[in-house]
Amino acid sequence: MSASRAVDTGASGAIGSACVRLLHERGWEITGIDVVKPPSGHEYVSWYMADVRDREALGKVAEQTGPVQLLINGAGFGDRAPAAEMTVHQWQSVLDVCLTGTFMTSQAFYPNLRQAQGAVVMNIASLAAQRSCALHANYCAAKAGVESLTQVLALEWAADQIRVIAVSPGVVNTPIVRKNMAPGSEREKAIIGMTPLGRLFGPDELARLILAYSSDDFSHVTGTTLVADGGFATAGGLPQFYD
Repeated sequence: MSASRAVDTGASGAIGSACVRLLHERGWEITGIDVVKPPSGHEYVSWYMADVRDREALGKVAEQTGPVQLLINGAGFGDRAPAAEMTVHQWQSVLDVCLTGTFMTSQAFYPNLRQAQGAVVMNIASLAAQRSCALHANYCAAKAGVESLTQVLALEWAADQIRVIAVSPGVVNTPIVRKNMAPGSEREKAIIGMTPLGRLFGPDELARLILAYSSDDFSHVTGTTLVADGGFATAGGLPQFYD
């Protein structure tokens, strides 16, 4: 019996890499998609350099991939600016990757997911979809769109036994976050102080959550958003996190 196949977009990032490592440990075959070459240690991944904004390129990858049991839509980025000063390019580029990219990747791999007869799509959203974050109107709007898209796809694809779930983490301990929040800094202390569980969320933890809800143990879960923020939103929500 062949191993299950997972497709992971944004596979070179901290969260994507954590998912790739865990999938490999658990015996999955992995297709990684990113706009950069694979990082060292990803030799076991079938790697495709493709942009989630390029529907034709995604379609070509899908054509070379068999049944897909798990699709992780993790590609994304932010481009901060005050809303009154944000350019149309800044606005559109973030929505193109975070929201439209999630839609087009899901659409491209829909035939592969349907072939698997019981597949799961995990969309990486963000707590910013539900709690405002100053200077990130584009990112907040895009991630809110991902949560809404998740509900629509879950409704439309349920007949094909495809579950669609969004995961909205709070502040994840990644290199991108660390560019704005050094260990031991006042900013880190403030964020941790606002988190009831008293720590940041790790990429490996997020990967385990994704794999857990992709399993048959949660076979009746679809069309919902899993918030994993250590209680951060309950304590008040997102401050102006970035300078």
